[in-house]
Amino acid sequence: MYEEKKFNLSGLRGLSEKQISEHLKLYSGYVKNINALDEKIEAIEKSEGPDAYTLAELRRRLGFEFNGMRLHEYYFEGLGGESTPGSAIAFMTAVETQYGGYDKWLMKFKNAGMARGIGWVVLYYDSAIKKLRTVWVTDHEIGHLAGLPIILAMDVWEHAYLLDYLPSQRKEYIEAFFSNVNWGVVEERLTKIK
Repeated sequence: MYEEKKFNLSGLRGLSEKQISEHLKLYSGYVKNINALDEKIEAIEKSEGPDAYTLAELRRRLGFEFNGMRLHEYYFEGLGGESTPGSAIAFMTAVETQYGGYDKWLMKFKNAGMARGIGWVVLYYDSAIKKLRTVWVTDHEIGHLAGLPIILAMDVWEHAYLLDYLPSQRKEYIEAFFSNVNWGVVEERLTKIK
């Protein structure tokens, strides 16, 4: 059974307490839903002559709920730092090598976040070719790169910013997101896998 994680998110710049509180309620729902799905799947699997159709649909739903829970954990864990990008030495070295500098990488990541539609922008690290990958993920479960660890996740579903910014102000939300990134967490995630 999964438990809700607690995050230190007080005093974020550009993201109100109300916005964060509502967003955390959504995260809580994912945790509850994945636990409920696990119970339902287990009960059906134990029954005589399990309903294959219902079981298949529950398993399909599981990816959405699980990834909704996990992506929000990456998102919230990656916020609230007082560090600067420059303090993340391995990260800065990687973006310098691959993109020619932090600003060039940042522009690509932010541009991905401006794509029309709902979803996530996720920075992965592919250790097979020693390369960072910025990827658009739709509906939590569509678009992930299997097996690649997540370095940074930015929620660009409107629920992540609607109380503070209008849908037409996604760019301002993205700026607020980056003013709150905990670069120590980003660095730790990257160095753990390199």
